[in-house]
Amino acid sequence: MINLIFAIKFVHVVAAAAMFGSALGLAVFMLLADRSRNASVIAVTSRFAIGVETAVMIPALALQPISGFPLVSTIGLSFGEFWIVLSLLLYMLVVAGWLAVLLLEIRIRDLTKKAALNRTPLPDAYHGVFRLYSMLVWPTLAGMLVVFALMIWQPRFS
Repeated sequence: MINLIFAIKFVHVVAAAAMFGSALGLAVFMLLADRSRNASVIAVTSRFAIGVETAVMIPALALQPISGFPLVSTIGLSFGEFWIVLSLLLYMLVVAGWLAVLLLEIRIRDLTKKAALNRTPLPDAYHGVFRLYSMLVWPTLAGMLVVFALMIWQPRFS
């Protein structure tokens, strides 16, 4: 039984680390690309970010509940525990935030690709989309950190 718990916990923690690490790295690269003010740089960076989002983030996000629910049952915890309920609520917000960020990255890619191909300055719409992206990506990352902290701390208020 210990080996099963370890295996499930390992998958759960590695998926959480991949989720946070990928999201943080992509957010930093998107910020650096934006600071270049170069449509070609931003277009290529956002294209790569979308590729990583689909190749790494989708499986990592999916593995959280796939491993988390069996882990709770295997360890013998209750789904009604405060930290589990809070983690699940925050996880749903993180997934919604991540999906919004992904859609904004797609819009950023499209806007900057068009500007780069036409050799025109970044359009005004880009700046608004990137501002919204920035307003969503950092709280989403913070939410991931809080979920991580709850997984480790497991506060019980009884």
